[in-house]
Amino acid sequence: MNSLAQLLSIVWILAFMSPLFAIVCTTIFYARYCRMRPESERRITGGAYSVVLLLCAVVVYPFGIKLGINWACPSAGNLCGLAGFFVVGPLVSALAIVLVGGLITSWGSDWKPFR
Repeated sequence: MNSLAQLLSIVWILAFMSPLFAIVCTTIFYARYCRMRPESERRITGGAYSVVLLLCAVVVYPFGIKLGINWACPSAGNLCGLAGFFVVGPLVSALAIVLVGGLITSWGSDWKPFR
């Protein structure tokens, strides 16, 4: 097995595991956020946090698909679109989830969420 095939299999595994990694990271972020703000009226609810992160992932996923297709299609042959759907799209969505989750949970303690 040559090195390019090994690299491709590693990238596919990382792309498959990236949403799970993002879920674990954002769960840790939210637990830390709840410990920093013990008063429930001063923090965003878990449901609202989940909806915001899900919307961010859904909005960013098509951009990841487009990026993956543009990146793979000049050299990958007739199945080049799969790189966008199964590799780059999930990676970009997971990155968006982690970044937005980290930003939401790291705001200062004087911020009050809208109710």
